[in-house]
Parts: sequence; structure tokens; C-alpha cells
Amino acid sequence: TLANTLAPRRTEPLNFEIIRHTVDSFVLVSDEAMTDACRWLWFELGIAAELSGGAAIAALMTGQYQPQPGEVVCALICGTGTAGLEH
Repeated sequence: TLANTLAPRRTEPLNFEIIRHTVDSFVLVSDEAMTDACRWLWFELGIAAELSGGAAIAALMTGQYQPQPGEVVCALICGTGTAGLEH
């Protein structure tokens, strides 16, 4: 992936344990979907994000994640600059 912060070579055991006990599921999004999400964030909202910062928005935009009726969704958008626009 071009979003290298989402694909670390290894993780600390504590991180793995926290995720194992608190995360129910994962969804996968493509680099193209993350790029599209970053472009949307920039051109529609004026928010600059790196590719990994656009991952949650990409999951929502592509339908990879579909919130349940009444579910409150929070998407963490991280990164600075326009790295998400460069791909």
C-alpha cells in the first residue's frame, strides 16, 4: 500500500493485545479509494490528509463500511500537508 503507516513491519505486543480486545472487525480499502477520499476531503472540506488519514472516509465513501441505522460514526483524519493528493 502507499499508505505505509497502515502497514507497519511489526507491532508491539501491547498494541496487539489492545486491538485484540477492543476491535471487532477490519475493512480493507484500496490505495485508489484512499486517494479519492483525500481529494474529496481537500476539495470539498479544505482538509489536508495523508493517505492513511483518508482510510476511514474511503471505507464510508466506497460502502466498505455501512453504518447501522442510528449508529454514530467518528472518522479520525490524520496527517498534514497534501501527501494524499500526490498519488
